[in-house]
Amino acid sequence: MRRGLLALAALSGGGMVTAQHSHAGHGSMPMSMQTMTAADLKALRPLKGQAFDVAFAQRMILHHSMAVDMAQYALKNARDARVRKNAQEVIEVQTREIGQMAAWLRKWKASVPKAAPATFTNIQGSPDRWFLTEMIPHHQGAIDMAKLAQTHSTNKSVLNLAATILKTQQAEINQYRAWLRGLK
Repeated sequence: MRRGLLALAALSGGGMVTAQHSHAGHGSMPMSMQTMTAADLKALRPLKGQAFDVAFAQRMILHHSMAVDMAQYALKNARDARVRKNAQEVIEVQTREIGQMAAWLRKWKASVPKAAPATFTNIQGSPDRWFLTEMIPHHQGAIDMAKLAQTHSTNKSVLNLAATILKTQQAEINQYRAWLRGLK
Protein backbone atom coordinates (compact mmCIF):
# COMPACT_ATOMS: atom_id res chain seq x y z
CA MET A 1 0.00 0.00 0.00
CA ARG A 2 1.37 3.35 -1.03
CA ARG A 3 1.50 6.05 1.62
CA GLY A 4 1.49 9.71 0.85
CA LEU A 5 0.92 13.03 2.51
CA LEU A 6 -2.65 14.19 2.36
CA ALA A 7 -3.37 17.85 2.54
CA LEU A 8 -7.04 18.00 3.36
CA ALA A 9 -8.72 21.28 2.66
CA ALA A 10 -12.29 21.36 3.88
CA LEU A 11 -14.78 24.16 4.34
CA SER A 12 -15.86 24.57 7.92
CA GLY A 13 -17.66 27.38 9.60
CA GLY A 14 -17.08 29.65 6.62
CA GLY A 15 -13.29 29.22 6.72
CA MET A 16 -10.73 26.95 5.18
CA VAL A 17 -9.17 24.21 7.26
CA THR A 18 -5.95 22.59 6.20
CA ALA A 19 -4.90 19.28 7.70
CA GLN A 20 -1.72 17.40 6.97
CA HIS A 21 -2.16 13.65 7.41
CA SER A 22 -0.72 10.48 5.96
CA HIS A 23 -3.39 8.52 4.12
CA ALA A 24 -2.84 5.54 1.88
CA GLY A 25 -3.18 5.99 -1.84
CA HIS A 26 -3.38 9.76 -1.78
CA GLY A 27 -0.82 12.19 -3.06
CA SER A 28 0.15 15.54 -1.66
CA MET A 29 -2.54 17.62 -3.34
CA PRO A 30 -5.32 19.21 -1.27
CA MET A 31 -8.26 16.85 -1.15
CA SER A 32 -11.76 17.14 0.28
CA MET A 33 -13.11 14.46 2.56
CA GLN A 34 -15.52 13.44 -0.21
CA THR A 35 -12.64 13.10 -2.70
CA MET A 36 -10.64 11.06 -0.21
CA THR A 37 -13.63 8.76 0.38
CA ALA A 38 -14.15 8.38 -3.37
CA ALA A 39 -10.48 7.34 -3.74
CA ASP A 40 -10.85 4.80 -0.92
CA LEU A 41 -14.00 3.35 -2.46
CA LYS A 42 -12.44 3.21 -5.92
CA ALA A 43 -9.51 1.23 -4.53
CA LEU A 44 -11.76 -1.13 -2.53
CA ARG A 45 -14.54 -1.84 -5.08
CA PRO A 46 -12.61 -4.28 -7.30
CA LEU A 47 -11.44 -6.35 -4.32
CA LYS A 48 -13.14 -9.38 -2.74
CA GLY A 49 -12.36 -11.76 0.08
CA GLN A 50 -9.06 -11.42 1.94
CA ALA A 51 -7.66 -8.89 -0.55
CA PHE A 52 -10.62 -6.67 0.35
CA ASP A 53 -10.25 -7.37 4.07
CA VAL A 54 -6.58 -6.34 4.07
CA ALA A 55 -7.15 -3.16 2.05
CA PHE A 56 -10.25 -2.30 4.11
CA ALA A 57 -8.37 -2.65 7.41
CA GLN A 58 -5.39 -0.66 6.12
CA ARG A 59 -7.52 2.18 4.78
CA MET A 60 -9.84 2.21 7.79
CA ILE A 61 -6.85 2.42 10.17
CA LEU A 62 -5.72 5.57 8.39
CA HIS A 63 -9.27 6.91 8.25
CA HIS A 64 -9.78 6.28 11.97
CA SER A 65 -6.39 7.85 12.74
CA MET A 66 -7.55 11.09 11.18
CA ALA A 67 -10.78 10.98 13.24
CA VAL A 68 -8.71 10.47 16.40
CA ASP A 69 -6.56 13.49 15.52
CA MET A 70 -9.66 15.59 14.85
CA ALA A 71 -11.16 14.46 18.15
CA GLN A 72 -7.95 15.25 20.04
CA TYR A 73 -8.09 18.77 18.62
CA ALA A 74 -11.73 19.09 19.70
CA LEU A 75 -10.99 17.69 23.14
CA LYS A 76 -8.37 20.40 23.69
CA ASN A 77 -10.24 23.30 22.09
CA ALA A 78 -14.01 22.74 22.18
CA ARG A 79 -16.09 24.54 24.78
CA ASP A 80 -19.30 22.51 24.62
CA ALA A 81 -19.19 19.67 27.18
CA ARG A 82 -21.16 17.38 24.83
CA VAL A 83 -18.62 17.90 22.05
CA ARG A 84 -15.68 17.26 24.39
CA LYS A 85 -17.36 14.11 25.76
CA ASN A 86 -18.03 12.86 22.24
CA ALA A 87 -14.48 13.65 21.16
CA GLN A 88 -13.20 11.53 24.05
CA GLU A 89 -15.53 8.69 22.98
CA VAL A 90 -14.31 8.93 19.36
CA ILE A 91 -10.72 8.70 20.59
CA GLU A 92 -11.46 5.66 22.76
CA VAL A 93 -13.62 3.73 20.28
CA GLN A 94 -11.60 4.40 17.16
CA THR A 95 -8.26 3.77 18.91
CA ARG A 96 -9.63 0.40 20.06
CA GLU A 97 -10.82 -0.38 16.51
CA ILE A 98 -7.40 0.62 15.09
CA GLY A 99 -5.80 -1.89 17.47
CA GLN A 100 -8.26 -4.56 16.41
CA MET A 101 -7.58 -4.00 12.70
CA ALA A 102 -3.81 -3.84 13.26
CA ALA A 103 -4.01 -7.25 14.99
CA TRP A 104 -5.88 -8.67 11.98
CA LEU A 105 -3.26 -7.32 9.61
CA ARG A 106 -0.41 -8.84 11.64
CA LYS A 107 -2.28 -12.16 11.71
CA TRP A 108 -2.73 -11.95 7.93
CA LYS A 109 0.97 -11.05 7.56
CA ALA A 110 0.04 -7.73 5.92
CA SER A 111 1.58 -4.34 6.57
CA VAL A 112 0.08 -2.15 9.27
CA PRO A 113 0.00 1.48 8.12
CA LYS A 114 1.23 4.22 10.41
CA ALA A 115 -0.46 7.57 10.03
CA ALA A 116 1.48 10.74 10.65
CA PRO A 117 -0.39 12.93 13.13
CA ALA A 118 -2.67 15.47 11.50
CA THR A 119 -2.11 19.15 12.11
CA PHE A 120 -4.98 21.56 11.69
CA THR A 121 -4.41 25.14 10.64
CA ASN A 122 -6.57 28.06 9.60
CA ILE A 123 -9.57 26.89 11.59
CA GLN A 124 -12.04 29.73 11.69
CA GLY A 125 -15.04 29.88 13.94
CA SER A 126 -15.76 27.71 16.93
CA PRO A 127 -13.81 24.47 17.42
CA ASP A 128 -17.13 22.90 18.45
CA ARG A 129 -18.81 23.75 15.15
CA TRP A 130 -15.65 22.76 13.22
CA PHE A 131 -15.50 19.32 14.83
CA LEU A 132 -19.19 18.55 14.33
CA THR A 133 -19.23 19.88 10.76
CA GLU A 134 -16.09 18.02 9.70
CA MET A 135 -16.94 14.76 11.43
CA ILE A 136 -20.18 14.39 9.44
CA PRO A 137 -18.48 13.77 6.06
CA HIS A 138 -15.66 11.93 7.81
CA HIS A 139 -18.07 9.48 9.43
CA GLN A 140 -19.97 9.21 6.14
CA GLY A 141 -16.75 8.05 4.49
CA ALA A 142 -16.36 5.27 7.08
CA ILE A 143 -20.02 4.33 6.60
CA ASP A 144 -19.54 4.11 2.83
CA MET A 145 -16.52 1.82 3.26
CA ALA A 146 -18.41 -0.29 5.83
CA LYS A 147 -21.35 -0.70 3.41
CA LEU A 148 -18.92 -1.97 0.80
CA ALA A 149 -17.60 -4.54 3.29
CA GLN A 150 -21.09 -6.06 3.48
CA THR A 151 -20.82 -7.27 -0.13
CA HIS A 152 -17.04 -7.67 -0.55
CA SER A 153 -16.02 -9.54 2.61
CA THR A 154 -16.91 -12.92 4.05
CA ASN A 155 -14.74 -12.49 7.16
CA LYS A 156 -16.97 -12.49 10.25
CA SER A 157 -14.71 -10.09 12.17
CA VAL A 158 -14.63 -7.59 9.29
CA LEU A 159 -18.39 -7.86 8.84
CA ASN A 160 -19.00 -7.34 12.58
CA LEU A 161 -16.77 -4.24 12.63
CA ALA A 162 -18.50 -2.90 9.52
CA ALA A 163 -21.91 -3.37 11.17
CA THR A 164 -20.67 -1.56 14.27
CA ILE A 165 -19.32 1.32 12.18
CA LEU A 166 -22.63 1.60 10.30
CA LYS A 167 -24.66 1.74 13.51
CA THR A 168 -22.47 3.95 15.70
CA GLN A 169 -21.25 6.45 13.15
CA GLN A 170 -24.72 7.02 11.65
CA ALA A 171 -26.04 7.65 15.16
CA GLU A 172 -23.20 10.13 15.75
CA ILE A 173 -23.92 11.92 12.46
CA ASN A 174 -27.56 12.31 13.55
CA GLN A 175 -26.43 13.63 16.94
CA TYR A 176 -23.94 16.06 15.38
CA ARG A 177 -26.64 17.51 13.13
CA ALA A 178 -28.92 18.05 16.12
CA TRP A 179 -26.14 19.69 18.13
CA LEU A 180 -25.20 21.94 15.20
CA ARG A 181 -28.76 23.30 15.13
CA GLY A 182 -28.37 24.36 18.77
CA LEU A 183 -24.83 25.79 18.65
CA LYS A 184 -24.41 29.55 18.75
